[in-house]
Amino acid sequence: MDHEQQELRIAALLDALDSEHARVREAMVELKATGVTLQRDVKSAAASAVQDALKALQGDIESARRVVVDLQGLSLWRAAWQHVMVALVAILITLLAVWWYVPSVSEMSALRAERDQLQASIADLTQRGGRIKLNSCGNSGDRKRLCVLVDQTAGRFGNAQSGEIYMVAKGY
Repeated sequence: MDHEQQELRIAALLDALDSEHARVREAMVELKATGVTLQRDVKSAAASAVQDALKALQGDIESARRVVVDLQGLSLWRAAWQHVMVALVAILITLLAVWWYVPSVSEMSALRAERDQLQASIADLTQRGGRIKLNSCGNSGDRKRLCVLVDQTAGRFGNAQSGEIYMVAKGY
């Protein structure tokens, strides 16, 4: 093969390559257009399928919403009922504690009367020498005798012959 034939062959190959290149470009443009159309069709089909599925689920969604609303209402009533029961138990326990530990009105009146009587007795004892100091005195075994602190500066009273001697208690 000579040089011219090679050039002719190369030229033919280049022409074939150019025509193949043009054909590939056309195929790519067509493929791109087909891809765009396919993408649009897929989006449309997906949107339609989602809408159809949502329409089919709408009844179930509404039913679930009603159930949730009913549960919320029931939960509110249940919580309110529990709070009322806790409050009633607390009130009952408080009333029982008051009934158990606090005296009745008649007992309180009797205690007040006794207190008033004791205060009157204390006042009477105070006037009559109730501030005297008492003690246990003596060494006669297990039995000790009651004795009182006396004011020796006040003097002695009574009948010395009969053995009855009185002295004034200190603090009187």
